[in-house]
Amino acid sequence: MEGRYVCDICKLVLGMLSVIITQSCSFGDEPSVCPYNIKLDYWYAGSNVENTLPIYVDNLRQFLFDSEGKLMAEETLRGDSITAWSGELPDGYYTVVLWGNLDDEGSTETTVEKDTGNTLGEISLSAVTTGVPPGFRGNTARLYYGTASFEVRNGATLRQRVYLSHAHAVLSVTVQWMADAPPEGGSYRMRLKGIPAEYGFTGQWETTTPGGDGVYTIPHTGGAVTYHETRSAMNFDNEVRGEFITFRYTSSTHQMWSLWRDNVQIVRELDLSNFFRKLPMDMDTNMEQEFDLLIKVFKDKIIVTQASAADWDEGGSIG
Repeated sequence: MEGRYVCDICKLVLGMLSVIITQSCSFGDEPSVCPYNIKLDYWYAGSNVENTLPIYVDNLRQFLFDSEGKLMAEETLRGDSITAWSGELPDGYYTVVLWGNLDDEGSTETTVEKDTGNTLGEISLSAVTTGVPPGFRGNTARLYYGTASFEVRNGATLRQRVYLSHAHAVLSVTVQWMADAPPEGGSYRMRLKGIPAEYGFTGQWETTTPGGDGVYTIPHTGGAVTYHETRSAMNFDNEVRGEFITFRYTSSTHQMWSLWRDNVQIVRELDLSNFFRKLPMDMDTNMEQEFDLLIKVFKDKIIVTQASAADWDEGGSIG
């Protein structure tokens, strides 16, 4: 009798375990019953030890596509939800596309352009300014981009990490006059021409993350370009400072910069691409594009400098 009693207990325990195994998550750190079969973890590509994505991103616009590239769902994640998404999906192949800070307040509108089919290859993100050409526009948001494909098979639970990387460039410019400085006062603006103004939703470049455990993806850059304008100000040292936040630069971007005071151009256009081409980085694939330039204006030349980089002399007059 005692052996039979022990055997009955064994059957009961095994039965309970079978229920737990079939109904619980298989992720290892979640013992509760799974209400989903896919969980995507969203991480900043610069760190694989701690998820620092909330430091860089306030909101995520998530686009989910099926195996034929058709848009299935669009959702904006905010707050604590930006680091992960879970759902119940039927068997099949899927692609997720993420844009961070697309809804940032205080930045000039960046629009999602959709065709009638809403397909992955034809949806784009546009920074083109409508209105009177050339339509100088203000700064965009500090955008971040990520994409990944995954397969749901036999309804089994799946967990996958998706890395997001920079989809913006930051150019901070300080202008110093070594001769013939403008008078105090006045309203200053900096202009930057030739900046990419269109992203595809598909990735163009994949690069291994610094941690080596995944890849981050650079979005496909379209052929459209736009002109940017940002307000600037003179400080107590008689320096004029301004900052541009735009779409990423590429190896073929032609950055044309100029300075205006009270709607009069006081520093002629500089082709900054001559400077960026000398930097020891691939502008198509590097993760972070943040540059701090010092432009020194002499009577007969202009020198552009960045910390840890060689100077670039631009001869000619100021006009």
